[in-house]
Amino acid sequence: MSEPGRRGPRTVTGGGSAVGSTPRSRARYAAIDGYRGLFVILVMLYHFGVTALAGGWVGINHFFVFSGFLISRLLVKEHARTGRISALRFYIRRARRILPAMFVLVLAVVVHTALTGSLAQKKQYGGDAFATLGFFLNWRLISRNDQYFDMFSSPSPLRHCWTLAVEEQFYVLAPFILLAVCVLVRRRIRRALVAFALAAASTVWTAHLGYHSIGDQARLYYGTDTRAQALLVGVGMGLLLGVDRRGREPAQLSRSATHVLAWIGFLVSLGAIFVLSPTSAWVYNRGGMLLFALGAALMGFAAIDQRNLLINRIFGWRPLVYLGRISYGLYLYHWPIHLWLPLHALPEVVAGGIQLVLTLVVAALSFRYLELPVLQGGVRAVLRRPRWIRPVPAVAGVTAVLCTASLTLSTTASHAETRGTVQLVAGAPAYVPRATPITVGMFGDSVPNKMIQSYPASTYRDLHVLDLTDPGCDLVLDSSVQWTPTQITPPAKSCIAAHRDLGPRLHEAHARALTIFAGPTWPMPHKRKDGTVVSLSDPAYRKSLLSELDTMRKAALDAGVQQVQLVNLPCRAPDAYLLPDVYRAYLSKHPEITAAGTDPVVLNNLVTTWAHQHDVTVIDLYGRLCPGGSYRPKIHGVQLYADDMHFTPAGARMVWTWLAPTIRDDALRTSTSRG
Repeated sequence: MSEPGRRGPRTVTGGGSAVGSTPRSRARYAAIDGYRGLFVILVMLYHFGVTALAGGWVGINHFFVFSGFLISRLLVKEHARTGRISALRFYIRRARRILPAMFVLVLAVVVHTALTGSLAQKKQYGGDAFATLGFFLNWRLISRNDQYFDMFSSPSPLRHCWTLAVEEQFYVLAPFILLAVCVLVRRRIRRALVAFALAAASTVWTAHLGYHSIGDQARLYYGTDTRAQALLVGVGMGLLLGVDRRGREPAQLSRSATHVLAWIGFLVSLGAIFVLSPTSAWVYNRGGMLLFALGAALMGFAAIDQRNLLINRIFGWRPLVYLGRISYGLYLYHWPIHLWLPLHALPEVVAGGIQLVLTLVVAALSFRYLELPVLQGGVRAVLRRPRWIRPVPAVAGVTAVLCTASLTLSTTASHAETRGTVQLVAGAPAYVPRATPITVGMFGDSVPNKMIQSYPASTYRDLHVLDLTDPGCDLVLDSSVQWTPTQITPPAKSCIAAHRDLGPRLHEAHARALTIFAGPTWPMPHKRKDGTVVSLSDPAYRKSLLSELDTMRKAALDAGVQQVQLVNLPCRAPDAYLLPDVYRAYLSKHPEITAAGTDPVVLNNLVTTWAHQHDVTVIDLYGRLCPGGSYRPKIHGVQLYADDMHFTPAGARMVWTWLAPTIRDDALRTSTSRG
């Protein structure tokens, strides 16, 4: 993500890249831009549906390495030349490079959400926008256990900005850390060893946190402390190859040795793209991220070599270099374009191609007319653009004001949404709140979790919903969900905690009822601790599942709950387009697994029998949404599902028109009869 600097001796930075003013200096860094261009395209292609590039996320690691590498070289050279490091000048350069395009992205997301988003999306994306501007989005995503590779979720259009947060948190400290290293450590090799030792410490810490289930991934994937190893490897290599305290460059290795190391680094990096999967635990537990960071560092090591190396000529190819120069914009804009222009009706190749071309056009325009002028001349440079561009800042400002007003009035919008909600049961009487409100605890996975986000609390004022859900949470805790023989999800820590805290939370809230939502993982095969795989056809698994229901029912009744309810599982129509290749290939060979989730009659019969034996009310969502076992994507003209599992906001509100009064009336009827 680099760009040319001004004419003259001064050097500027771009996306972590320092690019000198002379042709010789620009050629020196062309290969790094080429690497950036390659890896950003791979990341984009994966997001656009090329699932064979599942390991393309390793390219993010490479951007961190290159940033640490080039920033450290730049600041150490400044210290050798002047005896100091100007943090203020460094921050100004970073702000000029990062902020303009980021402001455009955030503004676009806020406006788009204000115009088209639901109340829940306005609340979440508004918080994401604030976190993006404050450079702490990565920790916000961790706090809500956002799963970067979750193929069933509705991701934030700002989710990818977590990388900016990590980099900017590093940049805040970088001038002071490097100044301390330069002052306290005199020899170049020892300076580098300090950075490499810190990278090793980050690796050990990452392994200590450990990837044990999909629930651990958010903390490990987004964490500044876990990602620091890549930045620090870059810093270490930058110190090793940077000038010493007297401004002298290090001695060079032979051409052949440099070539060998560079190709090793590139092949390790390229191989990762095809070898890694989203759930490769060894990347976190056994130093995989450090390995790939070292591979990127070797690529950077050769890229700054001034000799005419073959690998530098290859990756200095002008089209690739140009992609690297605009890679910041490509990365920023591609994700919302992908979400806002899904083109599901077209073949994947065509849809992805259109999204890719549109991203290239937007990124090129952003770089030419916004990013580069601000970088070279500040905001005033944009204001000095030709007349036809001068109105842009004013239009952006007006749009920002209108968008802020729209978000401020989101409560009014929510009432409008509620008034426009379609009844699930045609002709049902209007909901009449009771005088005495009750609290109902809802337990389940991401399906009820997202339903609660669309819960129209202002309509159902007498029914308070206590959110006990945990995305991805399975019912059975003594085994792991087996999606494929290699894609296995053990119980997450948060899920175990949700089970453990069920009774205390119900008691604390004085809940009248507990509503358990059957989950789509319940009919899936499960792998037990002894290695055996069980399913609904196995008595052992049925016993485990019903035993967990017994435990939850007992915990609820002991907590003072007067009624337990069970919402059964509706039918589904899986879309193979949303599944990675490894899932598609496996499920095509095992149609019985797909059938168990598509039309979960066996599971629903099992839990219904248990419910009747234990005085538990079955809320028949299957019968209401799938009469006669028939899947309906729309009801009364309302799109029901956003993906294979979750309801659209409008679909969820429609379901609530039947579900909320059903839950309330059953809870009140039961408590009255018991009273």
